[in-house]
Amino acid sequence: MRTLIALLLLAAATAPASASTFNISPIRAELTGAHRTEALTIMNADDSPVVVQIRVVRWSQSGGTEQLDDTRELLATPPVLQIPANGQQIVRVALRREPDSAQELTYRVIFEEVPQAAPKDFTGLRVALRLSIPVFVAPAHGKAGAELAWESRWLPNGQLEVAATNSGSGHLQITDFEAQFPGSLMPLHGVTSKYVLPGSRMSWTLTPPADAKKQGTIPIRGHSDQGDFSADVVPSDL
Repeated sequence: MRTLIALLLLAAATAPASASTFNISPIRAELTGAHRTEALTIMNADDSPVVVQIRVVRWSQSGGTEQLDDTRELLATPPVLQIPANGQQIVRVALRREPDSAQELTYRVIFEEVPQAAPKDFTGLRVALRLSIPVFVAPAHGKAGAELAWESRWLPNGQLEVAATNSGSGHLQITDFEAQFPGSLMPLHGVTSKYVLPGSRMSWTLTPPADAKKQGTIPIRGHSDQGDFSADVVPSDL
């Protein structure tokens, strides 16, 4: 029985995977009280039609995790569409409420392939493609901007948690950064891209080099969708 199970698992792991390929442009939407509608183009790069369903959600962050909640504040039409082979379709995203007076609003539009019946002779694994793009709504008054405060702490397992708290009125997308540990010649790169939404805190867990010291200031230098940034943090213990 164990041998049979092992063979079945191996067959599943080595079976070819099939997934449709579609792209979305632009990769984010920015709305205002005066510009309440954005057109998104979905392009099907496959040789067969693909059916895509669309869902709009309110996007927030709580406790360092992403929160996606159904909403009627944003509308995407059509909600379901079929894109012909090597063709494209337009989806329109529209704001149904007034912008917040002082803070940026954040949403996501999720595009998910509706799986179709596989051909009779297909023996692989079919994978449904799912993409999402952010939608940012500028405040009614003033310009949205991020204000990040950085901190770090040593974890019991020897890793370092680096966190950014955004007290501003707009988001910041951190694309990458590097931390220079005291006593180490090589900086450590944090390459996981994350958004830090207004009023939210996001963190990264880094494994320091073997020669790193736990005492001293750690300079952080990085890149974001709004330009380069830098900060100096002094880690605290748990």
